[in-house]
Amino acid sequence: MSNTKRFPFSLSQRLLAGALLWVLCSLIATGLLLTQLFKQHIEEQLYKELTVHMLQLISQMEQEATAPLAVQTHLSDPRFEQPLSGLYWQIQSVEAKVPTLYSRSLWDERLSLPRPEAATELRTHYQDPLLGSLYVVGRQVALLDTEHEPQYDVWVAAQSEVLLEPLRRFSRMLVLSLLLLGSVLIVGVWWQLRLGLKPLHQLRVQLGRVHEGVDEKIAGHYPKEIQPLVSEFNRVLDSNAEVIQRARTQAGNLAHAIKTPLTVLANAAKKEHSPLAHLVHDQVITAQQQVDYHLSRARVAAAVKTVGRRTRVVPAVNTLIQVLTHAYTEQTLTVKTDWPDPDLYFKGEAQDLHELLGNVLDNAFKWARSEVHVQGQRHPTASGRTELQIWVDDDGPGLSHDQCVAVFKRGVRADEIAPGSGLGLAIVADLVQLYEGRVYATRSPLGGLRVVLHLP
Repeated sequence: MSNTKRFPFSLSQRLLAGALLWVLCSLIATGLLLTQLFKQHIEEQLYKELTVHMLQLISQMEQEATAPLAVQTHLSDPRFEQPLSGLYWQIQSVEAKVPTLYSRSLWDERLSLPRPEAATELRTHYQDPLLGSLYVVGRQVALLDTEHEPQYDVWVAAQSEVLLEPLRRFSRMLVLSLLLLGSVLIVGVWWQLRLGLKPLHQLRVQLGRVHEGVDEKIAGHYPKEIQPLVSEFNRVLDSNAEVIQRARTQAGNLAHAIKTPLTVLANAAKKEHSPLAHLVHDQVITAQQQVDYHLSRARVAAAVKTVGRRTRVVPAVNTLIQVLTHAYTEQTLTVKTDWPDPDLYFKGEAQDLHELLGNVLDNAFKWARSEVHVQGQRHPTASGRTELQIWVDDDGPGLSHDQCVAVFKRGVRADEIAPGSGLGLAIVADLVQLYEGRVYATRSPLGGLRVVLHLP
């Protein structure tokens, strides 16, 4: 399983998702806890209010020895006088099976409640078959003589709606408040993540600049958690550059060590005119070409994956044109260049760019009759990046379609395919392949050969 499948989200997305989940769970838990605490608070307040009403009712109870029980005045809360208002009281004789007195708010209903214990205040949440859910406070009361047993059960009750309405209002306010708090927390988390991950974004930008060849190392100051990574990466870049330089030096030394004896053999063979001397001379020249080819390929292969290398194209092409103009003094050529962007760059070593363009331009100068055109620009690719495209045209004899394909094959001598096909294009094809680019030849608008390079 790849890392992409295991971790489908970015670091910021995972941190944000975790923070959002934590905020959501915290807000839900806070909301439930506050709602429960508020419910307990208003229940306690309701019981206290009912107790006050009960004590007020008991204080208004009056009974003579021969007279029935009576309540002197109405209670202070007018809801006791409103039918089915949700606030009720009821007094029932211990000996009687029906209520003795009850509030006007009960209307035709009666409370069916359990008897409170003697000398104990009863607080309960009761489900009445007629009035529904009730909060009830009750007590046994003796009026005639303290030596007698309690004679009456006194209840004061309130329907749950009395408590649920403020609970609903509180819940609505709480939800709005928590939503506002959650929004503020989410914005704060997002901003904190943005600030916290800003060094990583800066590091990504710097890595892109190194990859594009703009910078050779990662620059900038980073937090102490990231700085060791940056330092180690820069050390790897330095070490890689040293390895490449040593490889190039060794390749150069090897080339010098091999080509010197080959040159001696070639010069000695030229002085002789025997068939053996001609054979030795031809084989020495072939060996020199093979050495040049493989050493160039090895040198480029050592550096092609190196990051942090970037070469400007226009100065390199101008230098090559000047050198080739002096090399082909017997020809009068008009060389035209077209650079929409004078800051075009090649993501690689300057030596590699000179080797690639040098072979292509040398072929164009060699077979052009009067004119050579060089142009280039960067084009976007399907991956979202850009690639360097260079066209080199000449007005020479040109090549057929089959010859345009064969000229880049290794081991095929271009001058044996058709006149004017040029040398070194096989080396160009191999080097371009090492840079993961493309090269092809086609008919030029000038009438000769057009070589197109696609490079990083």
